[in-house]
Amino acid sequence: MQICYTKKTRVYINFMMSNKTALHIFVLFAGVAATFLWVTTPLLSNYSLQLTALLIISLILGKRLMDEETFRIIEGLTTVVATLIVVSETGGISSPLFFLNYFLLFALSLLLEPAIPVALAFIFIGYYLLTSESGTSVFQLLELLAFPFITPLAYFAGKIYQKEENQKKEIANLRHKVEELKEELVEEELGSKKITT
Repeated sequence: MQICYTKKTRVYINFMMSNKTALHIFVLFAGVAATFLWVTTPLLSNYSLQLTALLIISLILGKRLMDEETFRIIEGLTTVVATLIVVSETGGISSPLFFLNYFLLFALSLLLEPAIPVALAFIFIGYYLLTSESGTSVFQLLELLAFPFITPLAYFAGKIYQKEENQKKEIANLRHKVEELKEELVEEELGSKKITT
């Protein structure tokens, strides 16, 4: 059976499976898995506050020591782990801070790639299903259905932001080229005046 792809579909598949995006999704998945182990281990979960403080300190130090690209993934990972720990320790799905997950999806679509919230939403659903207590009501579990509805909004917000950032870079490059051309024109005019005199 032969599958026909349009050009737009191929571009989309290439974008979704780019090495950078796949690496970022893997790193964030590893962070969620480590957080799951931390939260479900009674001995470790007693030190969740200290871990959150350590993550924030490492984020501050990382800003000064790392290049921008590496810092972005560290910032995303730190934000994901800290948010999951805070929400898990304050009640999980029934936490009054559960809404932070929605903001997190938007933040990651702006911070990293727009495709990140698509994968992360399903990872979050699995995480909260695995960490929910046996007495969790169906209505509380329905909060997880918000992830698939918010994900497209986060994705498109990230796409718009990325497009604007690319346009800003293009404008800066064009301004630089215009300045170089102006300098060349001035040098040519000065050179032609010297030849005529």
